Amino acid sequence: MAGFSSSGEFKQALTRDYNRINSGIFACGVVTLKIDVYDDRISMLAVHKRQPALQTLSRENAHIADLADLYLIKAFKKEMRQTLVEQYGLDVLAIFKDYDASAQLSSTVVMLKNRI
Repeated sequence: MAGFSSSGEFKQALTRDYNRINSGIFACGVVTLKIDVYDDRISMLAVHKRQPALQTLSRENAHIADLADLYLIKAFKKEMRQTLVEQYGLDVLAIFKDYDASAQLSSTVVMLKNRI
């Protein structure tokens, strides 16, 4: 957590960036976000507001909505990786993200090559 005076400050910065990225993709932030940092991983659990257009798409064609979610998640992961590398200097091994549309919950796990 180089450049941060505490883990709380680090988590606050991650929260701002998570919301910025999410807002850029979905035009809204998250309702709540809990971030935990462990040796070589960062866990993020978020409650989201489902976009009305995606809610409608889910009702009309669940398969297309699932594909839309997949590609939106891919876009999020790409931008999050870039942010973690360029702004935080982290060596990211992998980012795993899943979203449950009915619960409006997402989980993101960032695996790092080194301990924080």
